[in-house]
Amino acid sequence: MPKSQEKIRATADTFVHFLFASPGNEDILLSFVNAVQGNAGLSPVKTTKVLNPFNPKTFLTDKRSIIDIKAVAKNDRTFVIEFQVADHISFVNRALFYWAKTYCAQLKEGDGYEKLAPVAMMIVTCFLLFGELPKLHNTFWLTAQDAPEFVLTEDMQMHTVELVRDKIGQLPAVKQPLRDWLEFFYYANKKSEAEMKVLLQNSDPTVQQAYDAYVRFNQDEELRQLEENRQQYLHDINTEIEAARREGVVIGREEGKEEGRAEGRVVAKAEATIQTLTKRFKTVPQSLEEQIAAMTDLAKLERLADFAYDCKSLDEFAKSVK
Repeated sequence: MPKSQEKIRATADTFVHFLFASPGNEDILLSFVNAVQGNAGLSPVKTTKVLNPFNPKTFLTDKRSIIDIKAVAKNDRTFVIEFQVADHISFVNRALFYWAKTYCAQLKEGDGYEKLAPVAMMIVTCFLLFGELPKLHNTFWLTAQDAPEFVLTEDMQMHTVELVRDKIGQLPAVKQPLRDWLEFFYYANKKSEAEMKVLLQNSDPTVQQAYDAYVRFNQDEELRQLEENRQQYLHDINTEIEAARREGVVIGREEGKEEGRAEGRVVAKAEATIQTLTKRFKTVPQSLEEQIAAMTDLAKLERLADFAYDCKSLDEFAKSVK
């Protein structure tokens, strides 16, 4: 990598998926999962298997703003790892939606509920998520209001790690090896290679392997280009959505009524959904566009707008519209 080139962040979507989901990196993923588990006082898992391996050909349009890495442990426990660089409206609701989606996806038609296994979300944010909570790493469960020590079920578990300036000073209180992992993710693009070698010299060997992979990633022009292309893709999508949102606000203001504002939000969301589908699949059948444009349920449109980024095909999306 030329000295003039800026280093890609270790929290960038492309690198995170490359690091944790590339074939041969199973031990690196396992180390991170167990680091989070260990800092929360939970038992480690022995093995993990990635369900969505890194594929440069499909990575560009795979997700909008989060990268999720699904891994299943030997006891069928599923881990979903997400790195979120930019704040997102209703982020917590979105995280719960992805947890529920992953949990429900375990059952096939005719399966009994006993087949459901725990799902743990591990979310790393580069923005302040819970300013009212002092800890950098927080773990959430379903507990009884009057007896918080009573956990309703272990099936629902959510970890949040806030890699932000306001909380990075708490790193000394974080248990190793999670502290090593967080120092790597936070400082990798801020310090020189020499400084990082000193910082990580006594860290977990797997974290040192992760940093070596980070250096190789930054020296690989094809991988760097993949990250740049992805950022351009996200920029284009967000620009289109913002334009549609503003158009919707204008519609509301011109009508001068609450109904107008509501209609504007519906129109904006419908247009944004169609634009997302067009961006991903090149063409959208006119009949499907008409179905989306005719919808008046804003809540349903918001769900469909999210699904437009995750669906595997237009047929799958069309079925969700009905």
